[in-house]
Amino acid sequence: MAVEIEAIVYASDANKGSRKVFEAAINQAVKHQSKIIYVHAVNKADVITPDISYSYLPSDIDKLHSAQHRNELIEKLKTRIHRYIKEKLTDLDLQVKFSICVQFGNPEEVIINTAKQFNAGLIVMGNRKSSELSRVFLGSTANKVLQKSEVPVLIVPIAKK
Repeated sequence: MAVEIEAIVYASDANKGSRKVFEAAINQAVKHQSKIIYVHAVNKADVITPDISYSYLPSDIDKLHSAQHRNELIEKLKTRIHRYIKEKLTDLDLQVKFSICVQFGNPEEVIINTAKQFNAGLIVMGNRKSSELSRVFLGSTANKVLQKSEVPVLIVPIAKK
């Protein structure tokens, strides 16, 4: 009996090499006639500069500016992602339904929570080759998702260049 997958979470880090992973997600979506949930987690450490620049202001103003910056960043990312998806699907001459989810937080938590929220039957993500030492001490996002996920996870290797 074939497993029915209505939604697939594609976890993107938006770095080079991720096109191969997105194509794998598209292939799975076509195969299962599924919707793709394109999720991108923004780690707070990656956008700390505006928070620091407003840190001299009173906390209520600081929070307002930080929230505005985060919202602007999320909207810019969603626009870029939407354009990328449309181009990719047009290039491949495919019709695939998709949603875009951009959130601040730990990537593995954002991915797992998004999969639960959309009742996804599969998570597709890449795994960059990193040193064994860094994996021992830090772990990889892919490894953490594999350990915590309640649904199958398709890991696509991404060659480090």
